[in-house]
Amino acid sequence: MMKLSLRRLLAYAADFLLLAAVLAGSQWLLNALTGGFPFDSLKRGYQIELWVLLTISLPTWLYFVWMEKRTGRTLGKMMLRLAVESREGGPPSLPQSFLRTLIRLLPWELTHLIVLVPDPWWGVDQPENGFLIFIPNAMLVLYVAYLFAYRGTRAIHDAFARTRVRPRDPRNAAFVRLNP
Repeated sequence: MMKLSLRRLLAYAADFLLLAAVLAGSQWLLNALTGGFPFDSLKRGYQIELWVLLTISLPTWLYFVWMEKRTGRTLGKMMLRLAVESREGGPPSLPQSFLRTLIRLLPWELTHLIVLVPDPWWGVDQPENGFLIFIPNAMLVLYVAYLFAYRGTRAIHDAFARTRVRPRDPRNAAFVRLNP
């Protein structure tokens, strides 16, 4: 049986690939249908960051919060037969789902800020804040080390949100609610 830590990482990778395909695909379609609008008008770092927040980050946050609150699972977790649960044993509450997502995606959001604000890195020769990219990368290393230290049952975002992830037998996923 695959270790829980690896299953969690694979579930996250599956969620990431799914989200990337849907969100990048919708960005590409919008660009094709509008002849480049609004992309051609996004010149400044804060404009691009706002666009990324609204069209990439917000849908990603909504996906993780809604799926984990509603069923205790994302599509990636479903594929790898995992479920997140509160310490009491049911799906996480809305505040727990939100906090899990906040902590989990913090390195990703910091990377957006560092690369895009004040000026996008592709628009300058030497970014003044280039050294800051080590912060989210170090956070990711810490996140993975913590996950493996707890053998996959708890990641940093679980510790803060008071949740855990457990393997789930698809025949016995009693707390997974399919109806609102």
